This record gives sequence, C-alpha cells and structure tokens, in this order.
Amino acid sequence: MYSESQVQRKIIAYAKANGWLYIKTIKLSESGHADVILFKNGKTFFIEVKKSTGGVNSELQLYRQKQFRAEGFVWEFINDFEDFKKLIK
Repeated sequence: MYSESQVQRKIIAYAKANGWLYIKTIKLSESGHADVILFKNGKTFFIEVKKSTGGVNSELQLYRQKQFRAEGFVWEFINDFEDFKKLIK
C-alpha cells in the first residue's frame, strides 16, 4: 500500500516520462483544489490523491469536483497509480 505522497510522486514521474506538463499544488489561494493538474494535447486532468484506506473526500473537494466537471474538465479522486494510468489513456 502506498501513501498519498508516494502515489503523487509516481503520477508526476509518469507524467514527466510521457510528455505531460504538470502542476503539483501545495497551497493555493482557495482550499479544496486537486493535488496534481496535468496538461497534454489539449487535455487537462485534475487529480486528487486519497489513501486507499481511510482517505476521505472533504465536502469542499466534492464541491470543487462538481465545479470543474460542470465546465467540462476531468476531475477525479485517485487512490491507486494503476487507476490513474487507466484514466489518462
């Protein structure tokens, strides 16, 4: 089992190796935003990494997901690196 930060590092390493631009958010002016934002070929993915056991999506994160999806973006909660790879293919 991997920690959230380990999964984030794997996502970023994969993104770099496969030509994606990325932003790893640390602290933004507003709370509830995704941990990693990926860009490639006109596609944008907002990824919030959660622990596979005990990871809880906050109400604010669920609200942000709804906001971004309403604008046509992909905004997903991910707790497994393999699920991430399936998502971006």
